[in-house]
Amino acid sequence: MGNYLRKLEKENKSLIIVKNGNIIFTSKTHGMAPLLEAIEKIGVSQLVGSIVVDKALGKAAALLICYIKAKEVYAKIMSGNARKLLSIFKMKYTAETIIPEIMNKSGTDICPFEKAVLDINDPEEGYKKLKIMSMRIKRN
Repeated sequence: MGNYLRKLEKENKSLIIVKNGNIIFTSKTHGMAPLLEAIEKIGVSQLVGSIVVDKALGKAAALLICYIKAKEVYAKIMSGNARKLLSIFKMKYTAETIIPEIMNKSGTDICPFEKAVLDINDPEEGYKKLKIMSMRIKRN
């Protein structure tokens, strides 16, 4: 676990995706954008069996990780809902810290992406909802 998370910190990244020992995607952007960008640019079929290393992993990100059928997940911080979802899908995961919820930027409420998928446990449904939300945010 340590190597991937150390690399994330050392390179000041928010997300790293590794496949067959090679880094295939990195981002410094926070939130849902990097995972959605990876799905869009690389494609689901190329992400299957990858290792996802994420700085802060909530249920929304966990749905996307299950959607791409990653092999493993490493997170600095993971929400309880993300952990539950990853367990349901028998996804191997490691987290340094488990927190109750991923909060919005101001810390006043649950992250809007997390709120949007609270009652969703189907990765494909989650992906569709998160993609639509992300597109709406980009337009504004």
